[in-house]
Amino acid sequence: MNLNDKERWISGVGGGALVLAGLRRGGIIGVLSALAGGALVSRGLSGRCAVKARLAKTPHERLVAAERGWQTAAASSQRIVIQRPIHEVYAFCREFQNVAQFMQHIKRVDVVDERHSHWTIEAPLGRTLEWDTVVTEDVPDTRIAWESTPESPIRHTGSLNFSDVVGLGTEVQAIIAYEPPAGELGRIVAKLWGESPGVQARDDLLRLKRFLEAGQDHVTASEDGD
Repeated sequence: MNLNDKERWISGVGGGALVLAGLRRGGIIGVLSALAGGALVSRGLSGRCAVKARLAKTPHERLVAAERGWQTAAASSQRIVIQRPIHEVYAFCREFQNVAQFMQHIKRVDVVDERHSHWTIEAPLGRTLEWDTVVTEDVPDTRIAWESTPESPIRHTGSLNFSDVVGLGTEVQAIIAYEPPAGELGRIVAKLWGESPGVQARDDLLRLKRFLEAGQDHVTASEDGD
């Protein structure tokens, strides 16, 4: 149950009214109205809303926001197995200029030195956003972690973890989080439009797999459920 008493009451009353209006109207519009009303009544009776549950903050997002002191956080953890040796996968990902080859929204990454780089991404409405990133942890063939610098306009953190999968190749876990510029509203809108970190990380890992395996078309990625 993820609805309070007021939300359940509004759903029940509003849904009932919509059912009655639909039955009176008739026709395809009336049928659709009645079905929508029935869904609202069911929502009110059960006290559960699938859409609200999907948009709710995950435990991982609440933890990241608390640890970082952010107003809110959009975060996700995704995994995929790539049929390439671990040293090859790590080496490719460690060269941050390669990121633009598999991360859809990354326009370019300019490497400044071993730890610092400048990221440019494509934002909605044809805009671009830029920020500086620093590597916070680098363990060859094991883990790469980074975060935006304090003066950057975007608060962002991420990591890639690598592990051997006997007979299959390398498992890559991507953990991505950022503070939405528009706060909680921005986080919700991103999820509604499929632009949440979970969707982006999953798709980016699939592109990385295709790129490194050179020709694999049928691939799958899994979400950790954070």
